[in-house]
Amino acid sequence: MTTKILALVDGLGNLIKFRLIPGHYHDLAEVKLLITSVDFKALFADKAFDADWLVKRT
Repeated sequence: MTTKILALVDGLGNLIKFRLIPGHYHDLAEVKLLITSVDFKALFADKAFDADWLVKRT
């Protein structure tokens, strides 16, 4: 069994929030919970986070 760490950091790399998810979950599975109530103008992520609803959020 594996675990993924999904982290939200600021522009300097300081941790804001994080979620631990099972390794077999898709990376987008917990993103909505992670970014709820966070105001941001840009998002840097890898291609696993390429979802229309997330792109429109930024």
